[in-house]
Amino acid sequence: MSSLKLRWIVVVIALIGAAYGLVPTVFDAMDGKLDGEFPADQGPLASLVMKYDLAPLTLGLDLQGGLLLQYHVLVDRAVQDKLDRTARDVETRLKDRNDGLDVTVTHPDDSDYLVLAFADESGKAALDEEFMEFFQSYKKVDMAGSTVHLVVDEEYITETKDFAVQQAVETIRQRVDALGVAEPSITRQGTSDIVVQLPGLKETDVDRARRLIGQTAQLQFRMVDDAGTNGFFESFSGRLPQGFQLRIIDGGFRSVTHKDKEALKAFFEGKVPDTHIIGYEHNPIYKDVEKTNLDEERSYWKTYYVFKKVELTGDSIQEARTAIDQQFNKPYTALNFDSTGAELFGDLSANNVGKRMAIMLDDIVKSAPVFNEPIRGGRAQISFGSMQSQAELLAEAEDLVIVLRHGALPAPIEKQFETVVGPSLGQDSIDRSVRAFMIGMILVILLMLIYYKAAGFYSCIALTFNMLLIMAALAAIGATLTLPGIAGIILTIGMAVDANVIIYERVREELGAGRGSRESVSLGFEKALSAVVDANVTTGIAGLVLLQYGTGPIRGFAVTLLIGIVSTIFTAVFFTRLMFDTKTPASTSDVISI
Repeated sequence: MSSLKLRWIVVVIALIGAAYGLVPTVFDAMDGKLDGEFPADQGPLASLVMKYDLAPLTLGLDLQGGLLLQYHVLVDRAVQDKLDRTARDVETRLKDRNDGLDVTVTHPDDSDYLVLAFADESGKAALDEEFMEFFQSYKKVDMAGSTVHLVVDEEYITETKDFAVQQAVETIRQRVDALGVAEPSITRQGTSDIVVQLPGLKETDVDRARRLIGQTAQLQFRMVDDAGTNGFFESFSGRLPQGFQLRIIDGGFRSVTHKDKEALKAFFEGKVPDTHIIGYEHNPIYKDVEKTNLDEERSYWKTYYVFKKVELTGDSIQEARTAIDQQFNKPYTALNFDSTGAELFGDLSANNVGKRMAIMLDDIVKSAPVFNEPIRGGRAQISFGSMQSQAELLAEAEDLVIVLRHGALPAPIEKQFETVVGPSLGQDSIDRSVRAFMIGMILVILLMLIYYKAAGFYSCIALTFNMLLIMAALAAIGATLTLPGIAGIILTIGMAVDANVIIYERVREELGAGRGSRESVSLGFEKALSAVVDANVTTGIAGLVLLQYGTGPIRGFAVTLLIGIVSTIFTAVFFTRLMFDTKTPASTSDVISI
């Protein structure tokens, strides 16, 4: 087989592969938009594509709209929480290993050490080498008297902060995946920031996504102080600011209410005993019977007077799922506890028959059921307010299951900024980008045809092939096309034409020196090759740097640029040379149109 035929086979295989890879994108675009949804009447070819699970080209948030969020992880809080847990662990281990040992272990607020206060100075001997093997990241500092400090290592603090951000990224990714958003992007930015991009998110799901991502999901079971509730809230009677009300809720218990939760939190700040906290629950009121039109003016937040002591946490939950109450046809979250949690929950219910228990997610009361009898067996359920619509109850139950299944965030996160890109704005970006792309293509094609004639026509064919390869490669690797990505494609057009210009000018020089057509083409490509490769390799190095250290849109630009460099060398050097070799006459007297 001749070299010419072999090269044409390579080109045909590349063309067929690119066309096949773009078939899903073509079918997806039949309804006028790239949204990952295929038309109903797919036909046999589309069915074949679906069978092999080929994915269409997806658009980024800036092109199809969606939600952009940036959060800051409070890593210092993660360190403090870790020290709090370690303090409890140290005290438990010391007492378990030394019967009768009287010691109290505390962690001072915002410090990097634990304070061990022994009743007797001789108790310090319990901190031997064997015991400290469990806490290798802590340094023992002997203080005066019967006190010892365990100071945490700086390297361990750094590791804890880094792990908190990594775990937050993974937890958010799992929650977003459970939402079913196509091609989400959850990336770490800097040391403690997280950027979340949810392209194609429906406007009706924005609030749900925002709420689901931001929940720290610290599920806790606390007892409501039924005996002290009315006395505590009635103490504010007659001196509540405007907008606050003292209402009767849940079978005669008092509650201070307001339509703004933050206003309630500000009001109770500094007014609650150290042994208690305030829990908050939203009470929606609707304008219609179907409960679809929320009356924001009449809806309000109610409060619970809750003991601060946590009786049980979400760490003891083995399984969480959504179920439907057969009697009232209401969704609820069903919980199964592990063996330890089942025993704790059984004892809690047995010791508090007739009392309310607050099931809280952070400071939000999800449910406040009354223990009518002891509950053994390790099963419980969280029902939600009857004032909500069926759809809202189901969504709330499903969201709670998601955060319980995928774990709590290791540290609180605070939102730095948020941008909602509407579909119309995304479509406007697409229209402008396509317009710029088409204008650039047309000008380049006209210039090449006028200046280089037939050779310019070869460049136009190679340029079209180049675009086809780039789009197919993006679809094949599952890349998301963004505005910076389109900019990379437009830049590739210029780079591809620049390669052809360098080659053609070399060919002209050889023709001017009196050489034949085929020899001029051969020498022109050979002499121009180093310049073309050098230019693309230099640009490729810059692209690799952007890919390695860039984030979000910068990486999208780098990916498109790198793919464009590879396809440009293939089309401008290999494919264009093939067309010349096929059409260039062997006679030295004939000339080529260039």
